[in-house]
Amino acid sequence: MTVTPRDLLRVRAFVFDVDGTLIISESADWSGAIPLPGAVELLTWLNQNGYPFALFTSGSTELPGTYAARLRAAGLPVADWQVVTTGVTAAEIIATDYPGRAVFVLGERGTREPLQARGIPVVEGEDGKHAGVVLVGWSRSLTYDQLDIACRAVWNGADLLVTSAARVFVSKQGLRPGWSWSIAVAIAETTGKAPRVVGKPSVEALRAVARLLGTVPADVAVVGDDPDLELRMGREAGSVTIQVRTGRGSEPIETPEIGNLVLRGVDELLVLLQAIGAKEDAPDE
Repeated sequence: MTVTPRDLLRVRAFVFDVDGTLIISESADWSGAIPLPGAVELLTWLNQNGYPFALFTSGSTELPGTYAARLRAAGLPVADWQVVTTGVTAAEIIATDYPGRAVFVLGERGTREPLQARGIPVVEGEDGKHAGVVLVGWSRSLTYDQLDIACRAVWNGADLLVTSAARVFVSKQGLRPGWSWSIAVAIAETTGKAPRVVGKPSVEALRAVARLLGTVPADVAVVGDDPDLELRMGREAGSVTIQVRTGRGSEPIETPEIGNLVLRGVDELLVLLQAIGAKEDAPDE
């Protein structure tokens, strides 16, 4: 399905990818973030015109407030609650689909603390081999012993979850490997159990973000640069997908055009929204 700019009038909320869509940074933790053209102006316009939006990131090392502070330092007008991490969506999915199960985490505070905030039991050390869920996030301090415990837990019947299926992410240095997915694949190859993704491109993850915005995926526009992650997620969920040719789209590696609307960047999206009028001109809900 293709859409015309006027079809954007039916959109009630926006979900944005961050790396390669709104910013380019030094590393996965958004250090040295620089806004891409139009990013600050677009988010300002959405705030002024009453459009709810969230920034959904595959990052899982930090808590949403930490990421939000780094974006604000780069000039983006975002509140803490508007940054949704895969640690947050993982916690919601585990609480819903795996109630009462203890979780062994390969990850940092951004993966662990959202679980604890939901009252989900998190086990450490050798107790991890008896966990009901192994959750893989981004961990810069992963050890062989932790990998060994994770594999033993899976062999004992634990489900294997991963916060992101991102094989790469975009930085100022170009494409860099996605660590969470690499570790999950290593466990899957070792144990024979395929990982379930609880971040992008999981439709369940997008539903969780849409609920935070008070809506459903069908009324959301998903904006991003990666056809394998947020754009696939949005398409499978029935959202309007807006593909920008920054980030992955600007790399020498050819990326397919799968968005309902394909634009040069978020600066073009701002121009389109301004041209079709503010939210009060849209049809009543």
